[in-house]
Amino acid sequence: MRPLRSTVLATMMVTAGIGAALAHTKMVASVPKDGASVPAGLSQIEMTFSHHMRLTLVKVHRAADEQTVPLQGGLPKAFADAAKVSVAPLTAGAYDVSWTAVSKDGHVMKGHFAFTVSGSAAPAQ
Repeated sequence: MRPLRSTVLATMMVTAGIGAALAHTKMVASVPKDGASVPAGLSQIEMTFSHHMRLTLVKVHRAADEQTVPLQGGLPKAFADAAKVSVAPLTAGAYDVSWTAVSKDGHVMKGHFAFTVSGSAAPAQ
């Protein structure tokens, strides 16, 4: 009887571990999208996550010269499933965004995405 109990317990632990791993928050969308090309003048970056989390670090780099683009204002303080960060209007070039976030259960997640800013601004409306 003991081996059966051990096998059942081990199976439950593995199943619980898989469920916990699958429950980690992931970025599910961004504006601009990963790989997108957007008009010059972009000044806000949005990220949507699968669960509530709080951003702890966002870095925006211009790929050509690795210049860091400073954020305007701070990072959102509240736990939410979406976050927006402001930057000075971006000029033409390729940009990389890296982020770090913490979920309510204390897990730290990291990710990145990239996009290109075209040489011209969007037409006035």
